[in-house]
Order: sequence, then C-alpha cells, then structure tokens
Amino acid sequence: RGKLNLSRVIISVIDEADHMSDLGFIEPVSRILRLTSREGQRLMFSATLDSAVEGLMSEFMRDPAVFEISGEDAGPASISHELWLVDHRKKRDLVAELAKRSGRILIFTRTKVSAEELKKHLRESGVEAVALHGDMKQTSRVRNLERLAAGHVKVLVATDVAARGIHVDDINLVLQVEEPDDFKTYLHRAGRTGRVGKGGLAITLITSRRARRLSQWL
Repeated sequence: RGKLNLSRVIISVIDEADHMSDLGFIEPVSRILRLTSREGQRLMFSATLDSAVEGLMSEFMRDPAVFEISGEDAGPASISHELWLVDHRKKRDLVAELAKRSGRILIFTRTKVSAEELKKHLRESGVEAVALHGDMKQTSRVRNLERLAAGHVKVLVATDVAARGIHVDDINLVLQVEEPDDFKTYLHRAGRTGRVGKGGLAITLITSRRARRLSQWL
C-alpha cells in the first residue's frame, strides 16, 4: 500500500524459516526483505535447511555463518520409535490406556476438533488432560503449558500448529494418534521427548487403511 518505508531497516530476523516455507510464506517474506537495507544484518532460525531456506540464505545473506545447536546439551537424545498398527474402532480406548502411563505425555492430533474430542474422552476415562490448538487464546495456551510443566496435569493434546512452541522438559511419551504428513513434522513431534540428554519414547498409531501411505516415507 506504500504506507511503510523499510529502506532504513538494518536488522531483520526470520524465525521458523522452514515452517514459513511449509506454509507458503517464503515469497511474502522475500518481498519484505528486498525492501530493507542491503547493507543490513540478517538472522535466520530454522530447524532444517531445505531448498527454500537455502534460497533465502543465498539471496539475502553475504558470507553467512551457520551455527548449529544440537539441543539443550551436547549429548544425543535417546528416543525409541515405535509404530503400532491398530483397529480404528479401538484407537481412542487404546490412547486412554497409554495416557495412564507414568510421566508427562504429549499427544498429537491433526485438527483442533479431534484435540478437543480426545481431551474430553481422556477426562471421561479418568485421565486429567488439557488441549493446545490454534483456536485457543494465547493466555489459555500458556496456562495449559504451565499446568503440564508444573505437573498439575500429565497429558497435553496438541495440534502441530500449536505445538511449535512446546518446550517442556521430562516428556516421557510422545503419542501420535494420527500420523504426520511428512518426515519433518515427525521429527518435530518426536523431538519433544528425549530432551536434555534423557531417554524418551515416540509411538505412532496407524490403522491398516493408512499404513500404505505412511510406508512411503518411513
């Protein structure tokens, strides 16, 4: 609209660059960066370096320095990965049984509707659970994360969009009720456990009708 002059902006920070790429925001970000000072400093944070992210680096960074951080400590995380083939009619009851395990548990669903429905089912099964999804206000998200971190609840049911900000230590189990769409999403989900050098378990539940699709990238 010509309402803002960015030519004197000298520091630009791009956070979650790979996630912006997945959501289709790379081109709008590029248009904004082209309006800032060419002599400015650019900082970029990304969980992965795919082709779109590397494209941003090559266009907007001069002699870029890459700093890689493996985690909260230098030791590799020890995560056990399991794939369970389940009957879709019994999936919710199985999730309720798994949610009764000891320790903090993070459950992933695809939609906010399924997250709320699963939270309700868990509560009806005697498991104290809270949800985290895009329809919730930020104050509610923070409150539910704090309740999980403090041990007031043991289970958090989240969608992928909301889960980008989950950094809670001592999550013993990551349970994927619905398999992710791609490998990067799987890595992000599973990486919520096994933090600070501790061991963790990532279980993905899959029905026979979805098994063929998942086998394409496993």
